[in-house]
Amino acid sequence: MNLGIGIVASGAIAEVHAACIEAQSNAHLAGILTRSKNNAKSLAEKFNIEVFTDSAIFYSQTALDAVCICNESGLHGKSILQAIEAKKHILSEKPLETTLSKIDSIIDKLNGQKISLGVVFQNRMNPNYIAFKKTIQSVKLGEVLLVNTQVNWYLDDNYYKSNNWRGTIALDGGAALINQSIHPLDLLIDLMGAVRSVGAQVETKTHDIEGEDLAVAHLTFQRGALGTLSAGTCLYPGYPESITVYGTKGNMVFEGGLIRSCSLPGWKPTANLRNNLTSGSAKLNSIELHQAVIDDFIKSVLEDKEPLVNAKEARKSVALIEAIYKASEKKQIIKLELS
Repeated sequence: MNLGIGIVASGAIAEVHAACIEAQSNAHLAGILTRSKNNAKSLAEKFNIEVFTDSAIFYSQTALDAVCICNESGLHGKSILQAIEAKKHILSEKPLETTLSKIDSIIDKLNGQKISLGVVFQNRMNPNYIAFKKTIQSVKLGEVLLVNTQVNWYLDDNYYKSNNWRGTIALDGGAALINQSIHPLDLLIDLMGAVRSVGAQVETKTHDIEGEDLAVAHLTFQRGALGTLSAGTCLYPGYPESITVYGTKGNMVFEGGLIRSCSLPGWKPTANLRNNLTSGSAKLNSIELHQAVIDDFIKSVLEDKEPLVNAKEARKSVALIEAIYKASEKKQIIKLELS
């Protein structure tokens, strides 16, 4: 079967999805649904595909089997529910939605449906992260005591002004945490498991936006380790995101998509594939990891299996971010559900 995949939206990330789908031997582009005529014209010419502005016509295509949701974060839910109604498989950009209530509505709608829903957390595909995770979970570093996560980025005012939905509560869900930091936080949860409690301070320091551009938090994991988080988009000149794990027998640093150091004797670097985000910015420098996510999604549909990150897995990072927001607002320690 050759899967027909359509794309919802026509911005920069939609173009990445289009390029990845075009490179697949078992899938083809089946049109783009968009509100932007200028972006649509450019993509239509580049990929020789049909552009739709009417969702009913787009979803009625017999050649359409699945959709990639690439529009504003706060519109993901609406688009996903349309796709579920049309019985199409779904690959959504992160976050799945901007609030837990919206995510839970999606999960409820998926119950009983034979629909695959995957979420793009491409850094899980990085072979360096896979090696990092394998080392941590092998207990070679001993019992994990502390994990420091840093997403100390710098984005200038033009980043937010160039797209008026960025940094808004309605369409971005916030800013530095739910947009930029969600990738490292997804890795952190995948690496360390559930977070039991969180305390935090979240502020808007230098940008004229509704959401935050600076946050700090302290975490307690269910397994007993402690964690710290610093995140921002106002930290000039911007630095690679990192996760540093300290155990009773050593430490290991994962930074900018690479294992930068490890105190274990005889350790040697493995792969050399970087995170596909430019360090300290929001610009993609490679589509290789997105390609791996789309390949996994297509296999999940064709082989009737769960994608690497399904809706329930994608919910976890938003639950943590929502708890950080709440901890800052209420100025108290917030306990998370550990289901």
